[in-house]
Amino acid sequence: MNKWIILFVCVACHWVSLAQTQNPASAPTIEARQEEGQRLSALRHKLDDTYQQELKACYQNFDVTSCRIQARERRIQANATLRKDELRYNASERRIQAAEVLQRTAEKNTEAKLKEEQAQRAQAIQARQERADSNKQKQIEHELQGTKRGEYEQKQGEAAQHRTDVEKKLRDRTKEPAAPLPVPGK
Repeated sequence: MNKWIILFVCVACHWVSLAQTQNPASAPTIEARQEEGQRLSALRHKLDDTYQQELKACYQNFDVTSCRIQARERRIQANATLRKDELRYNASERRIQAAEVLQRTAEKNTEAKLKEEQAQRAQAIQARQERADSNKQKQIEHELQGTKRGEYEQKQGEAAQHRTDVEKKLRDRTKEPAAPLPVPGK
């Protein structure tokens, strides 16, 4: 009786796994994947329990050795079928996880590209603004050039520039002043 149950379970597992591989377009949900994993785990436990029960039943027979050999053969056959299903399940899990990793990587790359594009856009806007300011300043200088007001503004700009240069030189000076020279003749 038990061997027929094992055989039925193995055949059912095989047909279910074939049906799942025939329709790869529909990705299994997380719940379906968990249920499949739990189902395979339960079948593994049931197979082990059935084998233990058959071994106990064998010790009730006169020919224990041949009964144990037959139980072991049934276990090996059922285990081979179950192992194929487990390997197929594990392969599909690896494929799904690899696809998820690729998707996460692609999302990170797109986010990085968006940030990079935004930074480039901001730099372009700032460069355009600087060029516009520079052009405006050149136009003002060009309009003022040759007039008394222009000469005055130019001299004021040169003076301001000279002041900032002198202040910078004074700030950059870090040495202490040298000692005075000795007085000659003493």
